[in-house]
Amino acid sequence: MRLKIKDENMNAFQYLKKNGIKHTVEIVYAYKIDIIIRKILGSVLKNRPLQDIIVIESHNDFDSNGGAFYNYLIKNGYNKKYKIVWAIKHPAAVPQRLPENVDWYAIYKPGIKKNYYMWIAKYFTFDNDCSAKLRDNQKAIYFGHGGFGLKNCKGYITIPEKIDFVAMPSKYLKSVFSDQLMLASNDPRLCYIGFPYVDNFYDGKEGDLHKITTSTYRKVILWMPTFRKGGGYNRQDSGTIGNLGIPLIYNIDDYYKLNEFLKEKNAFLILKIHPMQDISDLKIKSVSNICVLTGNDVKKLTVDNYRLMKDCDALISDYSSAAYDFLQCNKPIAYDFSDIQDYKLGLSVDNPEDYIAGHYIKNTNDMISFISDIVNDVDRFYEKRQILRKKIFDYYDGNNSQRAVKLLGI
Repeated sequence: MRLKIKDENMNAFQYLKKNGIKHTVEIVYAYKIDIIIRKILGSVLKNRPLQDIIVIESHNDFDSNGGAFYNYLIKNGYNKKYKIVWAIKHPAAVPQRLPENVDWYAIYKPGIKKNYYMWIAKYFTFDNDCSAKLRDNQKAIYFGHGGFGLKNCKGYITIPEKIDFVAMPSKYLKSVFSDQLMLASNDPRLCYIGFPYVDNFYDGKEGDLHKITTSTYRKVILWMPTFRKGGGYNRQDSGTIGNLGIPLIYNIDDYYKLNEFLKEKNAFLILKIHPMQDISDLKIKSVSNICVLTGNDVKKLTVDNYRLMKDCDALISDYSSAAYDFLQCNKPIAYDFSDIQDYKLGLSVDNPEDYIAGHYIKNTNDMISFISDIVNDVDRFYEKRQILRKKIFDYYDGNNSQRAVKLLGI
């Protein structure tokens, strides 16, 4: 038995060890109650016609691919014909007012409404918690919650057999993605339609920088490291955890040195901590020209990754998919591989050089050198980045959600 819970996907023994007998019994009891409800409703609903209902699950509720797909549906009036139902992980995140014909249910709680929709909905989209269809004539697509990244995630994602489509960003990445998802490279479910979240770069809406600062800077650099130590996820993916709780900068003097450089150049650095990162080790705070954003800060400010990227002049990242999402902006990128020898997950490709089009940075001085190029409008890897852009994404048109709608037959 696999216990699929909001913290992680682990076997029953691991879950028992981490959470104790009482909590585990409660979860197992809820799971069994859910199965009973599903069976009872199935005896009544399994032969009834499917309804015009679209169920959407996303990485962290109303975000990522599911969120972008939902926004497309609402913008184009699909909720006039279809009921749109959110599969929610955090009920507190549900707005008090939802658009017309939009409903929701809690994924992790047993319930009649949840199982009712699972039996009668025509369409399902998944970013993270990918569950099998209950009926063969339902249609389901797996988007995933991010694009291509160098982080090896093989074994962390399971695609049920009863998923009709698996969205892919490009034909070039077919072998990499199929390997990471443990699917055959010729699996007919692989569909090269792009990811809905990419549409955020082309929606014409204002970026999200104004939610963080209203000051004017010569350049704004976004730093998005992946998580090394998972808060609440019982994971430590890197053997190197810096003294300040962040990669690259290991002492407070270097942190202040970087801030002084930014101040001198009238540049602004946004350090966006990964939402899964354990922040108990974080020893820095925002200073004049560096803004530190935790996962909670991002929620409070309602900052969207991709709309923030639109407003930034350069990106610093690492093994994260953020380094490749930013290719949609066609702006300079720097890669932090300073802990690659200690990075336990390893890489998703054997030839990482073929997937790099930017500066390598290993310390604060390298970061300052990269930012200096940005301030002076020096783009050393422009040509190489154009080649990489063609490999990673087949589409740069903002129509990925539209392609998904057509594929599903909505």
